[in-house]
Amino acid sequence: MNRPDAVLSDRDERDWNLSCKDGWFAMVDTPPRTRPPRHSACEIAGMSRTVRLRYNETRARWHANLGPVATPGMDTVFEQLDEICGSNRQDGEKVKPAAVLDALPGLGKTTAALAFARAFHREQVDLYGPTVPATGGQWQRVPVVYLGLTSNTTIRSLNAMLCRFYALPAPDRGTATRLANRAAECVAGCKTRLVVVDDVHFLDVHRRDGREVANHFKWLANTFPVTFFFVGVGLRARGLLTEGLTGADAAFSQTARRWNVLTLTPFEIHSEAGRRTWRNLLLGIERDLVLAELGRGTVAEDLSDYLFARSSGHFASLMSLIARGCYRAVRTGAETLTAGLLDAVRIDEAAEKARRDLHAALGAGRLTSRPARQTTTRLGGEGAA
Repeated sequence: MNRPDAVLSDRDERDWNLSCKDGWFAMVDTPPRTRPPRHSACEIAGMSRTVRLRYNETRARWHANLGPVATPGMDTVFEQLDEICGSNRQDGEKVKPAAVLDALPGLGKTTAALAFARAFHREQVDLYGPTVPATGGQWQRVPVVYLGLTSNTTIRSLNAMLCRFYALPAPDRGTATRLANRAAECVAGCKTRLVVVDDVHFLDVHRRDGREVANHFKWLANTFPVTFFFVGVGLRARGLLTEGLTGADAAFSQTARRWNVLTLTPFEIHSEAGRRTWRNLLLGIERDLVLAELGRGTVAEDLSDYLFARSSGHFASLMSLIARGCYRAVRTGAETLTAGLLDAVRIDEAAEKARRDLHAALGAGRLTSRPARQTTTRLGGEGAA
């Protein structure tokens, strides 16, 4: 770690904007991060201050970007998405069915969507090449477009987002129709095949603007030769699948016939299969952690119950706790994770509110996160019985 070339690069931050083509391609083309080497506590203590700062910074970036971790739920979503996109080979005059990932917050929806879209992008380039022959030159192949909606999305601003993604000049200039036609030209010329629309729950179909945008997506589906992949929270409950129609009128919704709904669920420990899945998740995380004093089984066994209680089985809560815990372990010199150390780490409010009841149930032995082949151990830290 005392090499001159150990200087960190700003490019390691990877602060790309996925809502524009350059940012999307940067994310797709950048190779995975390299796991930092694991040094002993003595080796870390022997480093110069500058080298140690760089090593710790590298570990902080690594721990903040763990994953995506393959889980049965993630695998199922990938298989279903692959079937939808792979079979969407309809001719241009036919509408391609859309995919929808509708799940609770904090379950890794966007992570899953981006992982699938990245793999889809790379596969399309491998199959057909990075460019598209065209009269008078070539188009860059852009297999995937990523859009993130806002609470004030309108038809015009949505079309402008599409133009901005393709880096068209003056993407906000022109009528909604003109912007849509410009975007359609790029979709066709760049052979875009998948459009990921994130945060669809921002659309309120009970308001005029929300209904107009929802209806505009139907027009886009009729016009663009792509598969739309919508991602959001509570889309069915918000009436997006029925276009806001209720009762007998809901039968007239085209969206309900065109959208194929997929979901992710929280991790659960009420079944043996659920406990095995939780253990495998923790094993995968444990293998990737770079802490000098982290022993084998610390995460997957010693902290299994504790981590479930703290995260309530939500992936985002778990990963926040792990990343912040690792940062604290490095900063304090503990170089391992313990219930006592993690007790001082605050995460999202929803997980903190569910923490006490789960700690009590796990500590009293009414619940366990460990598969049957494991010996149950006492729950440590705050909330221990």
